[in-house]
Amino acid sequence: MAQKIILDVDTGGDDAVAILLAGHHSSVDLVAVTVCHGNGPLEVTLDNTLRVLQAGQLEKTPVYAGSVHPIIGDLIQSHPIQKSILPLPPARITPTPGRAVDFIVDYYLGSNGPETIYAPTGPQTNLALALRLEPAIARRIPRIVTMAGALTEGNTTPSAEFNILADPEAAHIVFNSGIPITMVGLEVTARAFITLADIDRLAEINTPQARVAAEIIRNEVNWFIDNLGLEGGQIFDASAVAAIIDPEIIQTRKMHVNIELHGTLTRGRTVADISGYHPVKQNVDVGIDIDRVHFLEILYKGLS
Repeated sequence: MAQKIILDVDTGGDDAVAILLAGHHSSVDLVAVTVCHGNGPLEVTLDNTLRVLQAGQLEKTPVYAGSVHPIIGDLIQSHPIQKSILPLPPARITPTPGRAVDFIVDYYLGSNGPETIYAPTGPQTNLALALRLEPAIARRIPRIVTMAGALTEGNTTPSAEFNILADPEAAHIVFNSGIPITMVGLEVTARAFITLADIDRLAEINTPQARVAAEIIRNEVNWFIDNLGLEGGQIFDASAVAAIIDPEIIQTRKMHVNIELHGTLTRGRTVADISGYHPVKQNVDVGIDIDRVHFLEILYKGLS
């Protein structure tokens, strides 16, 4: 039976691939997509989301517009490759009426709530606000699987990964909610690298969703090659969806993780008790490795 999920995105290129994978893999039932600020302002991330769903033949998937701003503070600058409109045809489809926060509350209080994984691949503002609006949903969400955080070094500051730094207060609410969490952080995504040869194989599948994904992934991977001298690149958010499709794909360790809110140099850090030395409850299954070959197999199958 397909696993129901709600995908919460801030659609740039990597979110786009996550949407296409979640929408087409037979092991996943994509219930809805909620959209947040992050890789760009909400008007950009929402536009990108609608373009991806249309180009990927997922037009019937409900889309809810969400948070315009972080809980506190201003939008942070995202990576230039992520914050622009995707090179896809303008969307003819429109968002579903209603706010993302209200949808999240109503859905998880309903009968399907306890069967549905919540998967944020952007800032966690929508869920944090929903938890503040109706704390009871914390007992209704069976698990959060999120692309977020890092055990060691961030990708936006030396301390912080982008999705957490974009709204640390929201992440603090979510990570302290008591909901079981799987954190698919930078240690995992770095091991799920994709090469140009992998993209060529994906393009050969020649379905609409594979063609769209291959074009987007190629653009992202070329940036890693041209700017960092690497042999491949990361499609961060697709790793989180793959971890829902097959949880065995990633190796995890239980740790206590909290979010740094006040540090001048460390705001947005996912502070993990790696050693287990401190007598605090372990609240997160932290990803530390991924089976790259199996990840690619999931990607090919889902987009074929």
